[in-house]
Formats: sequence, structure tokens, C-alpha cells
Amino acid sequence: MIINIRGTHGSGKTYIVKQILERYGAEPESLNPKGRPLNHVVELLDGSKLYAVGDYTKACGGCDGIQPYSEIWPRIERLATLGHVVFEGAMVSSSYGSIGRASEIFGDDIVFAFLDTPLEVCLENIRKRREARGKLDPLNPRNTTNKYNRVLQTIPQFRTRFNRRVVILNYKQAKEQVLDLLYNDSPKRGSKNSNSSSSNSKDPKAGGKPQHATRVVSNHRSKA
Repeated sequence: MIINIRGTHGSGKTYIVKQILERYGAEPESLNPKGRPLNHVVELLDGSKLYAVGDYTKACGGCDGIQPYSEIWPRIERLATLGHVVFEGAMVSSSYGSIGRASEIFGDDIVFAFLDTPLEVCLENIRKRREARGKLDPLNPRNTTNKYNRVLQTIPQFRTRFNRRVVILNYKQAKEQVLDLLYNDSPKRGSKNSNSSSSNSKDPKAGGKPQHATRVVSNHRSKA
């Protein structure tokens, strides 16, 4: 399965991937000439591998750190031959574009997961990042608001115009929902069109407590 987490700046895309990588003990999948990770890999509880596209050892991780942009999809396609793939970035969140068209060969094996993070939360997260970098001047919300609206406008296009598989992630439970998709809703597991799934497996990476699946808010793919 390939999962593309989408949302504007400050919506929590990178944070979600970092949480998953930390839970399962990520290792570099490969390194660039300077010794920095190009991608990361973890082994999930069922023995399958999950690959995260991009370098998550720096603040601006994921696809936003990959140059040129044209390198992103070949990297995703290569990793998809090895296991599950998760990728995210502001640049790949605001349109269907070349990545959307290229991904059509995967059909329902790719999920476009849109975060429902409120605009005010996104803006507050951006303010905190700016303060951490020493930028104390007031934030102009216009650019973020415009990008936020553009991402929202793409959701019905994905569903109806492009007939793609879309889920809406609750921003407070997104990590659990992504893991639920990987463990219980993968097409290879025979449940690619279910609206929700449940799991009571124990996850030793999370302290051995039962990890109950969280309902995916929406998993819609319109029929042609």
C-alpha cells in the first residue's frame, strides 16, 4: 500500500510520519553522498516493511526536501516494489498533478489521506516553528489560508473527477488511522474498500497495551 498524507503547512503531515518512524525504530533506507538519509525504513509488527520517502532527520522532512521535484515519483515507485510506502509534503498536497497521474497505475493500492486539521491549528503550529527559529515578526496568514483552501478544493476532484481512493484523517488520531490502514485495510489483505476496520493486537512498541483501531472518517471512491 502507498499512503499519501496531504495537508497544508502546519497540518501535522511530517509529525505523523516521524511518530511512526520513532515508534518502530527507523533506519536509513539509503544515504546520499553526504551521508544523509534519502529515505527511511521500519519493520511493522506483521513483518512487512514501511518506507518513508525523504529525510526525516531534519525539520523540513519528506518530499519537500527532495530536489528536483521530478525525483519524487521514481523514488516512490521504486520503494513500492519493496513494501508499503508513506509520503507527504506541502508541494505534493495542493494539486493532482504529475504524481496523481503517475500513481493511477496503482489503482486502489494508493490512498490519498487528507488531514482535517483546522486552519487555526495550522497557523498556530507555523507560529511556533517561526518562534523556534527566532522569527518573531507577526505571521501573515494569507498564504497559508490560500493553500489550506486549495487543498480542501482538491478533495472532491480526487473523488469524482479522478475516481481515486480518499480517506479523511482526524488530525488528533491520524497516526493510529494510518497504522490501521497499513495493518487492516491493505488491498493485499483483502479489505481495500472497507470504511473502517478493527484490530486488537498488542503492540510492544507502544508499551504492550492493546492498540484498538480508530475509525477512518471517510474512505470514499466514487464509482464510474
